Amino acid sequence: MQVILKDLYLFGYHGVHPLEKKVGTPFTMKITIELAVSKSIISIEDTLDYARVYETVKREFDIVEDLLEVLLERIISSIQQLSKHITDIDITLEKLNAPIPGFKGKVGVRITKSFI
Repeated sequence: MQVILKDLYLFGYHGVHPLEKKVGTPFTMKITIELAVSKSIISIEDTLDYARVYETVKREFDIVEDLLEVLLERIISSIQQLSKHITDIDITLEKLNAPIPGFKGKVGVRITKSFI
């Protein structure tokens, strides 16, 4: 079973360029969390509450990092602590306004971790 948070819109000050730390930039994120659930899911306690996942992401995202990789590793570690049933976490973080002269598009990082 998977819990998915898709198209999260976040604003942050992450990056190595001084301008990113001063004015910030928008980001989008997708998170896919794989759970090993052996019984029928009949209540929120039987699965992973995506509101708790979002609260965790937001708390960690608000801590400024130079590297997106460091930020995602910390977010993954925090999410993993939410449930013993998590087997895999896949996160993609895209920066919408990268400070690259002439560049139009998105840049980002994707990290996948397995906990089996």
